[in-house]
Amino acid sequence: LRISAAVAGFVVLLSLLICYANGSKAMRKAVEDDTAAAEPEEEPVEFLTAVKCLFGNKYWVIVLLFNLITAVSTAIASASGAYYCKWIFGNDNLVAIIGALGLLATFIGFAISQPIIRGIGIKWTIYIGLVGAAAMAGIRCIMPENFILYIVTSLVGSFIQIPLMCLYGVLTAMTVDYNEWKYGKRLVATSGGAISFGSKVGAGLSAAILALLLQAGNYDASLAVATSSMKWSIYAISNYMPLITNLVMFVIFIRFDLEKKLPDMKKEVAERKQKKAQES
Repeated sequence: LRISAAVAGFVVLLSLLICYANGSKAMRKAVEDDTAAAEPEEEPVEFLTAVKCLFGNKYWVIVLLFNLITAVSTAIASASGAYYCKWIFGNDNLVAIIGALGLLATFIGFAISQPIIRGIGIKWTIYIGLVGAAAMAGIRCIMPENFILYIVTSLVGSFIQIPLMCLYGVLTAMTVDYNEWKYGKRLVATSGGAISFGSKVGAGLSAAILALLLQAGNYDASLAVATSSMKWSIYAISNYMPLITNLVMFVIFIRFDLEKKLPDMKKEVAERKQKKAQES
């Protein structure tokens, strides 16, 4: 079990590191035109004022919820595999096999993420990632004890969300541009810092949710065979939660229409700056 957990932990860690690297690169590229060296630094804004502005930005709130829910679901998914293999399939060493396959899928997914995003755009990358992952979880709900189906749906569900994960930084950068259009302040540090804090809160919240669901199923690690209630709690963690959370995020992201509005907003901001410079 320790070896299986170590493999799963390594896969998750590597995925997050690659995601961070790709997201940071994409975010820098998205805002490079607005952060030219000749442009003066943004005037400091009081923390409470900045927070009030951020919560008045619905797009920032959506990205915050996305990071929070993703952090919860990712942490729970990484832990649920060991429970699933041990209690549903009766062999916790299967985690190592699933982890190895997941590592391969991760490399392939990140390799093709940028062409996918360029080809279908941010909105459809998000939609396909969320609906696709929900569909894979829904299939597992129907046939929860089929090992091959479990592997295929888990790998496809993770793979289809990798391009979406690469958009973390881009989405944050877009909300920063919206701040400048709406408030005249980009609020870069506060925007990114608050979202990062939300991700950390989500990681901690996942442990509480995992423990709560296992307790609801009367989980007992000393048993030789899982009880019916234990199985249903594991199904809830591995299948029902991903189904529900991805569908909820899809509904939330329907309101994220910033991609098509942003070019006009940037043009308006540039005109404001030009007018201000002429007046001064």
